[in-house]
Amino acid sequence: MIHDTALQQLLAVGTGDEPLLLVLDEQAGALPLPRQPSSRVLTNRCDVATMAGRAGWTAVFNDFAFGAALGPPCADVRYRISKEKRVVEQVLQAAWQWLPVGGVLWVAGYKEEGIKTFVARLAAAWQVVPELQRGERHLHLYRVQKSQSPPQSLQAADYHRLQVIADWHGEPLYSKPGVFGWDRLDEGSTLLLQSLEGWLAERPATGLRGVDLGCGFGLLALALCQAGCAEVVATDNNAAAMSASLATLQRRVAAGQARVVADDCGGSLGGDFDLLLCNPPFHQGFAVEHELTERFLQAARRLLRPGGRALFVANRFVPLERKATALFREVRRLDGNDRFQVLALA
Repeated sequence: MIHDTALQQLLAVGTGDEPLLLVLDEQAGALPLPRQPSSRVLTNRCDVATMAGRAGWTAVFNDFAFGAALGPPCADVRYRISKEKRVVEQVLQAAWQWLPVGGVLWVAGYKEEGIKTFVARLAAAWQVVPELQRGERHLHLYRVQKSQSPPQSLQAADYHRLQVIADWHGEPLYSKPGVFGWDRLDEGSTLLLQSLEGWLAERPATGLRGVDLGCGFGLLALALCQAGCAEVVATDNNAAAMSASLATLQRRVAAGQARVVADDCGGSLGGDFDLLLCNPPFHQGFAVEHELTERFLQAARRLLRPGGRALFVANRFVPLERKATALFREVRRLDGNDRFQVLALA
């Protein structure tokens, strides 16, 4: 986990006399023991939920759906803002509705992350006056006390609504806010699939076991199904990606060809896959994390059977080839352009 000063200061404020709900996205750091045993964490990341549980928190993993799963509302909600605007809007709106009148919402983030804009919109929509508690090194920590239900909504549309954003060889691709690149076909994944078509001409996928590592809304997993894999596992760390990929692969899941697994970098999967596709993330929260690429490469090595193959795509500034050479006996460049490169690994 990364170290996040904003999160640490967010947890340090207040008396700690009452249980709290801590809302976390991917920019979570190591958590201390909760000051109250009944304190909870709500997160859209399964690795964060696991980490919070090990630290003694009651953890709820879902796509930021405030409801019965969280238990009774508490009067103290704390949120380290997310990277994506639509996610921030969902959490702020849902948290405010969940809070009892008189409860307090704490919001933390840095100036360059847009926190001042979010809080200004919140103040105007809900007719409240946020109190700025801290502002060290451009860190802003706001305290907002609820006096009424919000008269206006921060959200332009339903955050949880799945949408068809494109199709792939005649099958719809479903997505939603909260998924990486949720409203478009990612250029890197498209390049990977173009390379895959030529690669499969020499090595048919019929009857193979395939895995999409970091599946997003399920494009690469769908391509593996269409290529004839007998079994395909789509896995991602993000709850929004789970709902989107389940919709994209619904017909394949119903037929028993595919399954969708919430997991951190394939950690709960057994090995013995024949073919693995991956467009690995290189951001964790707001920061670039090159170690993520290495984690996905190590996972691929563990998940593939002897003789199995992996196709990876990554931005050119990511040292994919150098990292892969240390782990695989065969590293071959299949394609590339001025932004991306595609490698075949054995």
